[in-house]
Amino acid sequence: MIRRGCWWTAGTTLPPREPADTLADGQRTPDAVVVTGAGRGIGRAIAVALGARGLPTLCIARTSSAAATRDAIRSCGGLAEALSVDLADHGATERAVSLWIAERPYRRLGVVLAAAELGPRGPLDASELDAWAHAFEVNVLGNLAVVRALLGRMLEGSAGRVVFLAGGGAGYAYPAFPAYACTKAAVVRAAENLHEDLRTRGDFAVVCLAPGAVETDMLRQVRAAGAEIRTTAPVDDAVRFVEAFLLSPATIVSGRFLHARDTWAEAVAGAAKLPADHWKLRRVE
Repeated sequence: MIRRGCWWTAGTTLPPREPADTLADGQRTPDAVVVTGAGRGIGRAIAVALGARGLPTLCIARTSSAAATRDAIRSCGGLAEALSVDLADHGATERAVSLWIAERPYRRLGVVLAAAELGPRGPLDASELDAWAHAFEVNVLGNLAVVRALLGRMLEGSAGRVVFLAGGGAGYAYPAFPAYACTKAAVVRAAENLHEDLRTRGDFAVVCLAPGAVETDMLRQVRAAGAEIRTTAPVDDAVRFVEAFLLSPATIVSGRFLHARDTWAEAVAGAAKLPADHWKLRRVE
């Protein structure tokens, strides 16, 4: 049984959620979920929420915070494991996750790619390209290494759900943290490309989610750098989207770039039709 009131961060409880054995008709439970950036912030909130649903959860982070999130899920009666790996080393990351999945029976997987770093502050002439490279290694290549490690198993099962997390600069200029902005624009396109790779190969859906400006350690760094934050968003907006998307049998939103505050519920449930370029990163002519 799942115990209610699991904590995702100090002082904030997640709302009650239904355990996996009481899902609504039509929902399909992943065999397991894998969450990068699970040690803190949005990734931790998502991992704890999914674990509280009774979904076996692999928490990935660079530090021992992965184990702390695992322990939080277990304290709620959930099943969780932890993997500490530095996504900046995409080769080591792919090997570690490949070894993990090789020893597990899971076939239908949900993957949430929340790991990210801000990278150097702008402007370009004041930042080092080595720091840009590190941001790309973590935010883009490290997360893609996790997907690559799991793709073989997902293709064997002809099913899977993947959520990339976008961020500031994915759809507009963000000179305060230019490397971060470029990595997040790349993530949007990576999600659409992966959708095209998988759309005829089974029950797959891939999406990129902009969670909004959530009160996290990263947002505090942004504020400290003097960047403007016009509005903030509760982490539950992102959590609700990820839960609905991972459990939905529909694939209508696959390949698209959504914001957590978009009116997405009907589309995610498969009850709405979307124009071909709706919620996609495109030129405006």
